Amino acid sequence: MTWKKAASVLLCAALAIPAVSVPARAEEIVDYEPIPVVNGGFEQSNDSLPGWTVVPAMPSAGLEAAVSQDQAFAGTNSVKIVDNSPKSLEVSSGLIPVTAGKTYRLTAKVYVTGKSIRGYLRFKKGGSGTDLSGGLNTQLISILSANNGWQTLTIEAKAPEGAEFAQASFYMGAAGTGTSAYVDEVRLELKTVAVVNPLELPFDPPVVVGDAVRTALSQSAAYGVGPDGRVEQYVTTVGTPVAFHTVDAVTGELLFSEPLPGSDTIWGLTPASDGNVYFSTNGELYRYAVAERRIEALGQNPSNKQVFDLKASRDGKLYGATYSNTNMGRVFEYDIASGTFRDLGVMKAGQQYARGLGVTDDSVYVGIGTTAHLMRYDRRTGEVTEIDIPGVSGLSGTLSEVAVYGGKLLVYAGAKLHVLDERTHAFIRTIDFQSKVSPPSPHNPNWIYYKLQGELYRYDLAADAVIQVEGVPELPDDTAVKAHAWVTPTTGTFAGKTVLAGMAAFGESFLYDPIANVYEEHMANVPPSPATVNALEANGDYLYVGGYQRGMSVYDTKTGQFVHNNQSFHQPEGIGFLNGVAYFGTYSGARMYRLDMSKPLEYRELEWANPGLAADIGHEQDRPFAMTSGDGRLFIGTFPTYGQLGGALTILRETAAADGTGIAVEHETFRHLVPNQSVFGLAYRNGKVYGGTSRVGGLGVDPTEAEAKMFVFDTTAKRLAVQPFTPAIPRLTGPINVIGELSIGPDGLLWGIADGTVTKADGTVDHYDAALFAMNPDTLQIVKSKIIAQSPFNTSKYRPYYLRWGPDGLLYTTIGRKLFAVDPADLRAKQVVEGTVNLMTVGPDGSLYYVVGSKLHKIPVKIDRVVAGASNTSLHIGEASPLSAAVWLVNGKQAAWDGAAVRYTSSAPGVAAVENGELKAVSAGTAAIRAVVVMDGRTVESAPVEVRVYPDRFADVLYNPGGKLKGELKLDSPPTASPVTVEVHGPEGLLASQTVASSTYGSGTYAYAFSFKPSELDPKTVNTIQLKAYLNGELYSLSPWIRQTAPGNGHIPPGRE
Repeated sequence: MTWKKAASVLLCAALAIPAVSVPARAEEIVDYEPIPVVNGGFEQSNDSLPGWTVVPAMPSAGLEAAVSQDQAFAGTNSVKIVDNSPKSLEVSSGLIPVTAGKTYRLTAKVYVTGKSIRGYLRFKKGGSGTDLSGGLNTQLISILSANNGWQTLTIEAKAPEGAEFAQASFYMGAAGTGTSAYVDEVRLELKTVAVVNPLELPFDPPVVVGDAVRTALSQSAAYGVGPDGRVEQYVTTVGTPVAFHTVDAVTGELLFSEPLPGSDTIWGLTPASDGNVYFSTNGELYRYAVAERRIEALGQNPSNKQVFDLKASRDGKLYGATYSNTNMGRVFEYDIASGTFRDLGVMKAGQQYARGLGVTDDSVYVGIGTTAHLMRYDRRTGEVTEIDIPGVSGLSGTLSEVAVYGGKLLVYAGAKLHVLDERTHAFIRTIDFQSKVSPPSPHNPNWIYYKLQGELYRYDLAADAVIQVEGVPELPDDTAVKAHAWVTPTTGTFAGKTVLAGMAAFGESFLYDPIANVYEEHMANVPPSPATVNALEANGDYLYVGGYQRGMSVYDTKTGQFVHNNQSFHQPEGIGFLNGVAYFGTYSGARMYRLDMSKPLEYRELEWANPGLAADIGHEQDRPFAMTSGDGRLFIGTFPTYGQLGGALTILRETAAADGTGIAVEHETFRHLVPNQSVFGLAYRNGKVYGGTSRVGGLGVDPTEAEAKMFVFDTTAKRLAVQPFTPAIPRLTGPINVIGELSIGPDGLLWGIADGTVTKADGTVDHYDAALFAMNPDTLQIVKSKIIAQSPFNTSKYRPYYLRWGPDGLLYTTIGRKLFAVDPADLRAKQVVEGTVNLMTVGPDGSLYYVVGSKLHKIPVKIDRVVAGASNTSLHIGEASPLSAAVWLVNGKQAAWDGAAVRYTSSAPGVAAVENGELKAVSAGTAAIRAVVVMDGRTVESAPVEVRVYPDRFADVLYNPGGKLKGELKLDSPPTASPVTVEVHGPEGLLASQTVASSTYGSGTYAYAFSFKPSELDPKTVNTIQLKAYLNGELYSLSPWIRQTAPGNGHIPPGRE
């Protein structure tokens, strides 16, 4: 089997057509079928040019035409063509058979290093050297004045009459010297035009369901004093948009709140020397004017958009630490008085994160990642030096924050606090802690406080001693502290006392008096914000939704309601299903949480619960994006943590708990199946897991491998079934960057998506060609493929392109970060909605759900019909019957109700009235009942259901416990044809019937007597009956339900004696 990529036949991408359009006309689809060019990539020899001729023959003074390894667009070789003589030089391919009248396209990659080179597509007959097109099919490629590099030559022309062969030629004329160029990847293709019918999609326009996840997560906070002298707490909340809030630091009362559109997180926030609060998001610096309770924008910093920390100096300066994977980790300065910015530059060459800051009068200390370094910037000289932390510096990790207190440097790295001497930089110790340390206590300047899980600790800077504070309640243990400060409240328990304040990530706030050892908690009353949706999957009637940074919800498609919302749930990256139960793969640490919607809900972060922690993958893994299941196992693909390469495949299964009362989870992890690559897509079939990779690893580290690969893992042998390989996907000419998702289709083929790199002339990435392919899972050969879309150059290398099969037989996908429908038979494709779509899934009725920001959208399947129904359409006066409506879709599915509204109408309310979804018989006659359904912005009316209300003309009815039944039927006139029939019905149906032949006349009516024997009615089992009378073959009268009664207590219809 050959895995080296080569060009082969593939249909070209269809035009993206918006959904919900008028019926589409047939359209022409242009395609190019590759025709072999002998040695078109110049790889067959390193010292000759088989398949090519050179005129004049080499060697020739001042001319050169030879294989070269100096430059190559693909592979290792190209042909170098140089003309430093007054002669012309031409390098031509062999003759390639063509058909006259057909159109052909010649392409080649050309790197001009001197002046220019001209390419020709020549057509010839037999052994003639004459170009039948007269040399008109040509293109000149000249050297670029800026960003010179590989360019694409493209010539398209029709083969003229008599043409039998085509030839590619590259020519340098005799008019000048100093021309030179490299040529590579010469290809010839036949242009074909097919007339096809575009996909007709079964959808109506999208509707907005609403914000899917709401959370009050904070990533930054601070304390200060407000205009009225109250101690205030400044809190930011993550969301779309992000928001800034001011609350009373004693009561949690909300005092000020303002959203900031255009961003989702504020990491850096600090009080400054002017008494105001400063924060930054999306590169913009903001000031919250405390006295005026007003936010103002101050401008973009000159370093990078992502600001992770912001600290203030005592002399009116602000410093910001930033991240960029291209511009590297930089620090900026802002002068409050002048309102000016200054970029202080990259703090550590090659490192992307300037993460944490500590500021003194003469220094700015900068924590670096994802290889950990502590840097010192001299505020007077601008000199940058490194401070070594033994066992930390130079190793994988990020120093997330720096504090400088009491002559000590306190450097945060994950759950470790490293203490150094500020003057000598001598290492003192490492402390286990959680997220933040307090400023020194005003009661003892050597004491700082911090939280570790649910306990409060004190560290003595002078004595280098750690002490657990006893006698205080447990602190919020599930979340990290975002701010500490010493405050003096004017109200409440601690009025007039200087106490320690702190706030955890969800607004859990506390005040602690170290003198009295008294502790109080309250919540910062900040409104939850809509979170950007980060994960979306469907299973059964539920949609499972995960929020960015925090939050999770469950949406019931039958009711149209969010039935569960967990604001503190860790950020889900991917969601999978096993045995009908949802598994959430969360960031960070690649922890798997299990949720069973059929059981009572109780969340615990670090324990077995519902939802609760089911598995901790470990193995330096961080982000579980890819999941699939089969044969009672869940297969999970992950990306590693910051600064690491090498993802993993984890196999999880459920077993009976040891005590036999519940479920236990076992898992096994296999890392580095594809060295230095992460798992981007997974599919399962017959004991084998098929995987696709992404070249990237954790954030902050560059990929080392040239191309993404596929692998096949044998779950029985627990090893690779074949060595990792890069599939040869037609028309993907550049290196494949990612492969995934993968899915076994209804046709048994292995379907997947791959991004092929397309570069600019300067070698940088322009975009990716996104190809859909189907592979034989046994032979691993490509069966069909097509470039559907282009992925932007900055597309996520972490989130897969999703593949979902609809009940209509179409494949729905986010290929190219757009929502497409694809016919798997012929790969016709159609864009369903405009714009970027990263997340989508298919609901139980075939409707599509997708996400834009925080909003969940639904693309409903078109309605075929609404069917109204009544449990009984033949009623007696006074009888009630429940009404119902069912919505049937054009795909044959019954619609999920999704919160639709329905109302019922009656054509004759005086006969049959509708009230609260129930039909009530009022008087004899007929009425047409219709259901009017409002669903997803559409109003549809059902066909009428005819309901008839019959009079009760029975009199003197006696049904006693002995089973005897007798009575009379009253008629205003005798029957004209057939006799009168009386039927007796029980709850299970017809019991007996008889024809009434005798009649008596009196008072202008005809009375027909009837009588049934006990043997006909089985009174022991039938306690309730209903009478029906048929006149002339049609139902004439209908009685209410009649119970057995004592003798003499007969049934008398209303209004009759």
